[in-house]
This record gives sequence, C-alpha cells and structure tokens, in this order.
Amino acid sequence: MGTASGGQRSQGAGTAIGMIYWLHLLGRRLASTLPLRLSYALAARGGTLVYYLWASKRRHAVANFRQILGPASAHLAPRLARASFANYGRYLVDMLRLSGRECRALDGRLVVDGLEHIAAAFARGRGLIMVGAHLGNSDLGGAIFATRGYPVHVIAERLHPPRWNALVQATRRDCGLRVIETTAHPREILRVLRRNEALCLLVDRPLHQDGAGVPVRFFGAPTRVPAGAATLALRTGAALLAACMVRVGDGFRLEVRPVREVARSGDRAADVQQLTQHVMDALAEFIHRYPEQWFMFRPMWPAHRGAAASFSADGDPVASSHALTPV
Repeated sequence: MGTASGGQRSQGAGTAIGMIYWLHLLGRRLASTLPLRLSYALAARGGTLVYYLWASKRRHAVANFRQILGPASAHLAPRLARASFANYGRYLVDMLRLSGRECRALDGRLVVDGLEHIAAAFARGRGLIMVGAHLGNSDLGGAIFATRGYPVHVIAERLHPPRWNALVQATRRDCGLRVIETTAHPREILRVLRRNEALCLLVDRPLHQDGAGVPVRFFGAPTRVPAGAATLALRTGAALLAACMVRVGDGFRLEVRPVREVARSGDRAADVQQLTQHVMDALAEFIHRYPEQWFMFRPMWPAHRGAAASFSADGDPVASSHALTPV
C-alpha cells in the first residue's frame, strides 16, 4: 500500500509539473490578448486573493514589512503586504508578455535615472556586475538593457519540465539576454567580466536558515545573504552597480546607483562582508522608496535574531552553490 501511495503521489507531482508549460502558454495568450489595463486589474485581484488564501506567505510578508517599517508604523505592514501581492500579480502579467518587441515598446514608457553610471562602468574595461533585489521587475530591467545593445548575462536555474525551460530561455534570448545556468563552472562567469560584459544578480536571498552567505544588517536587523557579487567584484575589479526597475503610474522607472567601494584591508573575508553590506545598504534605499513592490514572501530575518548576530563570514562564495542568486 505504501509503495502504491508513493507512486500515486509521484505521478500526481509529475502531472502538476507538466501542466506548468501549458499554463504558461495559456497565460501568455491571455496576457497578450486582453487589454493591458484589464490584465493588470485581474492579476492584481488574483494576487490579493492569494494574500488571503496562502497563510504562510502572508505571515512572512507581513513580518518582513514590520521590520522595514519599525515599531511606530508596524500597523501598516498588512496593508503593504497586501499591496505587494497585488503588484506581484501585475509583475506576472509583464513576464507573460515579455518579448523583444514588448521590451522595445516599453522603452517609450521608461524613465532611466543613472544611465551615466553604466557608461562609466564599461569604460573601466573590467566588466559590470549589476545587483538588484526582488523589487519591481528586475527581469524586465535586464531585458531593457539588452535590447539597448548592452551585453547582459543572467544566471538562471534550469526549469522543469524541459519544454518549459526551453520556452522561458527562448523568451529571454528573444529579449537579447544571455543565459548562464546555475550549474555553469565559475570560470564561465569570470569570462563574462573579462570580456567587459554585464552580469545581473539578485542578492536579497535570505540564507540565515542554512547558515550560508555572509552576515549583514538589513533595515537594522541581522541576516545572511549571498556574497557572490562582492566576491566577484573584488576578485576581478569589475564595477558594481545597484539597480531597480519599478512601476510608476502607467510606466516604469529604472534607477542605477554605484555601490560604495571598500578599501582592501588584506583580509578577504572581511572585505567581502563589508562590500556585501554596502550592496544591501544600496538596495535598502530602493526598497525604502518602493516597499509595496518588494516581493519577499519568505522570512528575510531569523526569528531569533541573537543567532544571526553570531554568524561569521566563511567559505569561498564563488565556489559555493549559494554564491550567485538566479534572476
């Protein structure tokens, strides 16, 4: 009986995974057929419904926003979390509509602040590392840069089933993005920077539960995040910029800021930790301005913060599976 039950569960899981491909195709057809405003409205309502139905994700989001807001405004956390779920629905519409043609069309609804930092970064000739958070539409931001002719690489996980992976990767390539799988050898990533090209990474991935990454303070509380971006920048001399692409009215705003550099101390681990802290400080400024577009539905901080404060930086983040967070 146990074997049969296990087989049935496995078959059911396989069927559900196989459905993802067809659901993606159906969603893409609907998103491209329905008027954009209607698609956004329906998706926002769907996101709000998920907020009420998915209790664990709701609790995590509310707890995260309480930390951001602080004690004086913590009562606003549920409202911000609900808005975040609604905005995530709108984000999904943008992702389903994503194509090279759509990116070129969006350029007309886009305001860019800080484009000069990108030109200065490439002028250094050592490559560019663009770091972002799960904020706004980071995928679309990278695609916009690619359609403007910049050589942009993203780290992406292989999806299942294979034909869904093929569909998603083909869409990214259509936007001009060059995909590096998470299983790629670190040398492939280093070659991107040595060719003076751009690498996009999301770095606000909480790692405190498995004790990986490096310790930082984020919105006043300790946690752990990936150190790959800082490690690569220190190892290669690549420029390090923080960026976000957020929805503003009927259009988008793309902001780019340089990350504060560190003076090398001779202690590699300490330098990596300090530069990662600067990265998170830069991202915190973006999130502070656009909190309702931060999509963090898992615990960003440990429940018992005393444990987080005792974390130490160790290991080689470039060689670690936790070093680089996929876009």
